[in-house]
Amino acid sequence: MDAIKKKMQMLKLDKENALDRAEQAEADKKAAEERSKQLEDDIVQLEKQLRVTEDSRDQVLEELHKSEDSLLSAEENAAKLEDELVALQKKLKGTEDELDKYSESLKDAQEKLELADKKATDMMGKIAWVGTVVL
Repeated sequence: MDAIKKKMQMLKLDKENALDRAEQAEADKKAAEERSKQLEDDIVQLEKQLRVTEDSRDQVLEELHKSEDSLLSAEENAAKLEDELVALQKKLKGTEDELDKYSESLKDAQEKLELADKKATDMMGKIAWVGTVVL
């Protein structure tokens, strides 16, 4: 009989231990489910942040491409302006050379005019002298 009581107490103890383990397993399961739910919520938040970050990255890349296009356009304009400047400098040099040539021609013409004026004055003096001698 004692053996049966002992066996019954052992079975009762095993049952209580099994119930305690079942309760602990249930509590662990609930905690794991809550943790899983929290992790799923975290994943949803991280996915939202990822989408926002990707959108921002796309905007930055688009602005970068626009800036690169603007820079390329500005560089092309600068090259065209430099070409125009070189052409204008050549034209200016040609005009300056032409001005120097015309200045030299004008100087020569003025010297010839002065010489002709002097000869004319001398001639007028001679004509006046001949006129006074003849009279």
